[in-house]
Amino acid sequence: MSVANVRLQLQFDLDLTVPDSLAALDHAQLCQTLAGLLGPTVIQGLPVIAGKQLAKADMRVVKHHHRLDAEVKTAVRIEPSRILEAAPHLTDAEVATLAARAAARLPKGEAEQASYLRGQALALVNEYRLVACVVDALLSSGKPTQIEGKLNLTNGHIFLDASHRQTRLQNAQGALRVGVAGTDVELRAECSGHTLTGPVLDVAVKQLVPHRGALLARWQAG
Repeated sequence: MSVANVRLQLQFDLDLTVPDSLAALDHAQLCQTLAGLLGPTVIQGLPVIAGKQLAKADMRVVKHHHRLDAEVKTAVRIEPSRILEAAPHLTDAEVATLAARAAARLPKGEAEQASYLRGQALALVNEYRLVACVVDALLSSGKPTQIEGKLNLTNGHIFLDASHRQTRLQNAQGALRVGVAGTDVELRAECSGHTLTGPVLDVAVKQLVPHRGALLARWQAG
């Protein structure tokens, strides 16, 4: 009998979808079942086929052995509430789509998960989803005013029309009340300065979460 002077290792990882009844088996039972299903056709057939191919280069398979292992992968389930906390602008259907799409690469840390889900949500839907709103504020003169705008549910920014290009608000007046038209929703906006288009007003995304239903309904109605 020839003495082997080379060991060849071939490894294939096969990702399978299996019936729930198989996925529920313990490790030993699962491996035994898969070995029985593969049978001689695969387990004995591979060395035979490999031997025929290698014989073309004057090589022989002296002996062979195999190792079969299987691991049940439990799919990570992302609770819809986790997605809504990161992206309250998504509809129920979009939340379901994102939950299925993002599960495979969900990070382990909570902070990383929130950032990841936010990024994935914006990759899925990053369009303007606007609702009419009114901001109560003090002008630089100290006079109270109401500023009409459009609140973007996607990122919390408030868009103002051209009539507010010259509007200047009083500094350090704190959070500004924001009322969403046609609802009882009341939010708070921060003014981070002024540009050529007027005051820069933003509502933190986390403020939108408790009011998601009413805000989305208003956006869809508009």
